[in-house]
Amino acid sequence: MHEIRSIPTEDGEMSVAVEHPEGGGTFPVILFFHYGPGLDEASLRAMSRIAEGGYYVVSPDRYHRHGRLLTLNLATMLGPDASPEDRERLGRIFFGTTEKLVQRDVGAVLQHVSSDPAARPAPMGCIGYCIGARSVLSTLARHPGTFGVGVLFHPSFCVTEGEDSPHRALEGYPGYVYVGIGGLDQTQSVAMNQPLIDAVHALGDHGRAEVHPGADHGYAMPAAAYHEEAATRSYEQAFAMFEKGLA
Repeated sequence: MHEIRSIPTEDGEMSVAVEHPEGGGTFPVILFFHYGPGLDEASLRAMSRIAEGGYYVVSPDRYHRHGRLLTLNLATMLGPDASPEDRERLGRIFFGTTEKLVQRDVGAVLQHVSSDPAARPAPMGCIGYCIGARSVLSTLARHPGTFGVGVLFHPSFCVTEGEDSPHRALEGYPGYVYVGIGGLDQTQSVAMNQPLIDAVHALGDHGRAEVHPGADHGYAMPAAAYHEEAATRSYEQAFAMFEKGLA
């Protein structure tokens, strides 16, 4: 069962969800970056899936600067009938939560888990879904000595023009990386993510990127787009990476 805690950050109190196996002992930490809609019920169920594998899973509330445990209906806010107010709110919350802000929150999370006796010290892993995958790349770049594994499911905005593209964080990364992309994903297509796929392949035995036929964007979340076969395969690969990198 997850627990919602409140921790201090540079920008005020932030909710974090924490879940780990029952009983004594310490567990390897997995930093969980939720998908675009927010830290909702589907995100909490995904956290449970990982915690059941023997991990201490902690997820910061990405949008805490705009409200506690805020969730967004992206289909409505991006749809043809969306009002100007909806679009402005989406831009302010979704796009306004920059990676610089997310990394400030990561620092607060790391400080919090360092005092929790159930959380094992580094190496840690991190996993991200959709926009959360971009935060994984930022975290690996900023804390390469802390995070030994990065997992990205249906990644969004991980490839941009210019030398500062997020996917370039993998250049020279010494840990393990898994990326899973839906073959039917048009929100962030295989073609859009090809430089990311190439960067993962360049890691050799430390990287694996897979395209799942028949799966769409959001396939790994227990929500509308969930794809059982693709999700099962992706989680198997994620756990394999955790075992290698967090020993």
